[in-house]
Amino acid sequence: MLSTSDQAYVFLSTVYAGFIIGFFYDCCRIIRKMIRAGVFVTGILDFLFWSVIGALSFLIIFYVNDGDVRFFTIAGFMIGWVLYLLALSRYIMMALNWIYQALAKVIHWLVSIALWPFRMLWKAAALPAAGLKKACGKLRMGIRIKIRSLCKKQPKNKMHKRNSGFNVE
Repeated sequence: MLSTSDQAYVFLSTVYAGFIIGFFYDCCRIIRKMIRAGVFVTGILDFLFWSVIGALSFLIIFYVNDGDVRFFTIAGFMIGWVLYLLALSRYIMMALNWIYQALAKVIHWLVSIALWPFRMLWKAAALPAAGLKKACGKLRMGIRIKIRSLCKKQPKNKMHKRNSGFNVE
């Protein structure tokens, strides 16, 4: 039988674990937002979330309460998660969202710096290619005009009398 102080320690430990569970949940929400997860990826993230939470809950109960599952341990997890959602979740989500946006901007900036030489090479190669494209277009247009002029110069085929092989005079 646990003393009252031991039961309070177990309860507060599970409340703290409930806060950690809420934080992991917010992290999963941000990951879903970052990758715009579909049904399949959401299922995988949910499986990972519940696997981590199950392992965490097991370790907390095993370490703090020697594996005894009591009503107040389960209530501690739920109360901790609800308190986190009511008190901290909004602010943690704003902070995680700000971190996500800042990281996205930094990564975009770094990628644009890394790709700058390739863009310059592409532009340098595109300039002669544009001239070549223009020359090919002019050549094609010249050939088309020449073919049309040849077709117009030929008289239209009139129906010629065919010689049937009989000479009638």
